[in-house]
Amino acid sequence: MSIKTSFIALVGLLVALAGQAAPTDLPEAKTAAAALDNHPQVRAALARLRQAEAEQARLRAGPHEYGLRLSSQRRNVRGAPDHTEWEAAIERGLRLPGKAQLDARIGATGVEEARERVGEARHEAARQLLGLWYAALQAQAEVRIWSEQAAILEAEGRSVRSRIKAGDAARMQGLQADAALTQAVAQLGQAEVRARTALSELKRHFPELPPPGGAAAEPSLPEGDEAAWVTGTLDHNHELLAAQRAAERARLLAQRLESDRRPDPVLGLRYASEQGGEERILGLSLAITLPGEGRGAAARGQAAEAEALAEAEAAVRRRISAEAANNWLRASGAVETYRRLAQAAEAAQQHAALTRRAHELGEVGLTEVLLARRTALEARLATEQARLSANEAIARLLLDAHQLWPLDEHHDAAQ
Repeated sequence: MSIKTSFIALVGLLVALAGQAAPTDLPEAKTAAAALDNHPQVRAALARLRQAEAEQARLRAGPHEYGLRLSSQRRNVRGAPDHTEWEAAIERGLRLPGKAQLDARIGATGVEEARERVGEARHEAARQLLGLWYAALQAQAEVRIWSEQAAILEAEGRSVRSRIKAGDAARMQGLQADAALTQAVAQLGQAEVRARTALSELKRHFPELPPPGGAAAEPSLPEGDEAAWVTGTLDHNHELLAAQRAAERARLLAQRLESDRRPDPVLGLRYASEQGGEERILGLSLAITLPGEGRGAAARGQAAEAEALAEAEAAVRRRISAEAANNWLRASGAVETYRRLAQAAEAAQQHAALTRRAHELGEVGLTEVLLARRTALEARLATEQARLSANEAIARLLLDAHQLWPLDEHHDAAQ
């Protein structure tokens, strides 16, 4: 495949992945972005970015500064008057050619890595947000379904008691209806506790977010195949980009330490007054450190660190590639599971309605009605859980490919 063909394929891939619709049961992008901006993990990464920018300024300025040296002495000469003598010198080290350029590249790469770490922090906070958000939605769905079930069973109980009074039903049926209602109310209470817990945890981690709610969103698998989403994820992953910058910076540091085996000279300008001012001395000084084995060992150690970080980058690439593939498989599998469970829930609901009708006609007992209703309830719960799980998997797929919320450092800096 030619370079031109590869480029066209890449452009087509990016166009296919761009603009994918996110599940509508998510918080608004603006609200989510504000919550991510205020997350402590993101703010810590922004502080480290400022630290990297300060380090870049330090490297640009260089390690050498002006030094001032003053000395004074009293000269005693036998048979001659005493003299006060003094000397002043100003000194400064000079970076050898090439070292300043290396320092500038090291500082710039450090800033680039810190920017990627900000994006990585936003990404991790967004993953946490998704997990907590859908956990709250799951708990709310359970509350809603059990609440509806309790209301239905309460109405069923009233109907049974009316029939008992009229002599059309046995007292045992009333006990069955009461037991079913009591169980539903107990399940509702447990669901309400889980919902309050999930909402509390979401609020504590992301206080800017409103409580989840709104209409249910039907899962819709985004366009593109597994290979496309793996490529799109790798192209935008901040953790991988940060690992690349870290490996690059380590290589530059190894080059910098190797260059330090040629020590920087220290140049000085000296002025002295001797013999009570009768002699004036103006001179230059040059000092050069004689390098030892320690500098070579430091360079070799940093080269080994650069090699280790290059291998770490390769490991990060493999892991992210596997995660992206799993995201796609999880999303596509979850959508298919939801569709099948939705069909099963519809069938169970129809069976429960037919059983209810048969009971009204005296063809089946209350036990069969309650069993059919319980089966329909379990099918509905499973369907709702599958729907939300599918939407969460889709959202995670979009998030990792940067198709969900802003995750770049420039967004944070603009806030």
